[in-house]
Amino acid sequence: MTGSPGWYADPDGVPGRQRWWNGADWSDVTQGGAGSPVAAAQPGHPPQTVHPEAGASQPVDLLESGRQRRPRPPWLPGALVVGAVVVVVVVALTVFILRGGTTGVAADPPPPTPAATGTQAPQGTFPPGTVRIIDPDAGISYAYLGEGWREVDFGTRNEMETTHGQFIVTQDSVPGGGQFIAEASSGPLATRFGIGDAASFPTAIEDVAASVRGSYYPEPNQRSDLSSGPVTVDGAPAYLLEFDLRWNVPGYDSTGERVALMLIDSGRDRPALMYISIPNTHAELYGVIAQLVASIAIL
Repeated sequence: MTGSPGWYADPDGVPGRQRWWNGADWSDVTQGGAGSPVAAAQPGHPPQTVHPEAGASQPVDLLESGRQRRPRPPWLPGALVVGAVVVVVVVALTVFILRGGTTGVAADPPPPTPAATGTQAPQGTFPPGTVRIIDPDAGISYAYLGEGWREVDFGTRNEMETTHGQFIVTQDSVPGGGQFIAEASSGPLATRFGIGDAASFPTAIEDVAASVRGSYYPEPNQRSDLSSGPVTVDGAPAYLLEFDLRWNVPGYDSTGERVALMLIDSGRDRPALMYISIPNTHAELYGVIAQLVASIAIL
């Protein structure tokens, strides 16, 4: 499908719901229609039973107004560089097609007339009015953290089949190139991780923890567990692991990170994986871990 960025009727056909089209493909964010609002949560460890509460909700701006808003990262550490290059190539190809270039592929008909919202958002950001992030692949939704948090567009995490979510840049340049980020992302657990029913979640989540620790953080690092155990998410069985990592590596502003990993039985073929990671340079945001966990709802 082609057309200008804007709000359109949800292609999934949910009555009254609109989804943001960014000019290249459908965004993960929606407005209107049936949905589960964000449950309020206080900083600290998440509750052992998580139920989104009924009632209206608003986006939470967790970056105080005086803090500098950093731009969207042109690349990210390690293997994410490749994903960013792929995105650039896809966007360039799309522009070529829209301008009449011949590729042998017929362009789809234009989308319907945009919904009358009066607002649009630049590509790579969430559209105005966003409250929740929808991950249709993992079968979950959760709170959007507010202004300054950008839509994940750097490819797929090694631990997930597909990746959706939000991030902010916390260090503009790190050794080896790229940028350091805080993020809250989700996706179906990658098939390379063996899984059965919820009883296998503790073993699987340890394998995921080893994978993220070796893939996304400076080495050597030390792990210190904060909490782990079964929880309930919107009535579904889940398992939550929260830990701190510590390192002392030249060139990094941060000397550690707080990490939360959650596996959720969302009723899909693969459990949903939630990955939350906050560097200790932004320790004031540690409370979003409990907020995000409390806000998760099953689609």
